[in-house]
Amino acid sequence: MCGRYVSPDQASIERQWHIGRGNQPKLGEPFAARYNVAPQQGNPANYVPAIRQAKDGELELVRLQWWLLPFWSKAPRIKYATFNARVETAATAASFREPLKRRRCIIPALGWYEWQALASGKLPWYLYGANGELLAFAGLWDRWEGGTEAIESCSIIVGPANAAFGKIHDRMPFALSPERADRWLDRNLTDAGSAMELLQPNPDDAIAFHRISARVSNARNQGADLIKAV
Repeated sequence: MCGRYVSPDQASIERQWHIGRGNQPKLGEPFAARYNVAPQQGNPANYVPAIRQAKDGELELVRLQWWLLPFWSKAPRIKYATFNARVETAATAASFREPLKRRRCIIPALGWYEWQALASGKLPWYLYGANGELLAFAGLWDRWEGGTEAIESCSIIVGPANAAFGKIHDRMPFALSPERADRWLDRNLTDAGSAMELLQPNPDDAIAFHRISARVSNARNQGADLIKAV
């Protein structure tokens, strides 16, 4: 799965996706990189950056709760985990099937963390783009409204790990190429089957990885030192 990742700063996202400050919703003060992002409900301070296509066709940068809250939910919180959407069931699961057709986004990332299960305990690894560029995780978003309250939220789609990392962990998010990301964000694409075809396993040479300190296992720990190789 993908339960912890590294979120880039606002300026890096704007540069890579050519998003102008004047063409996006007001986000307040520019946000910094976060090195140990965990999914959470109910705290806007912990919302994560996401990119989607606005009605005018331009890309917009928004902040979303990383724990998808379906539009049909009766309450502003749900008990089951929706921060990941499994690719095998994304097209049929009640929480994800409508977003897959009409509300897709990408989640910019510097990289993400996975834990290798060993007899001696869990060993943390850091995964990142081999070319050094930001990653574009395939994501879904939704908007929930209740009275005067509105919550926009997202989920990261995960599937089988590629061969290079599969012996360490069996799942990983889909890091979309620029061409696939453009198609994924296209609001005119409303066929779930066509959207699913864009979710291909990450090429073995596209993702690099190395071992890191066990400090990352505590979500309260932050800082760039978390991604250093040990």
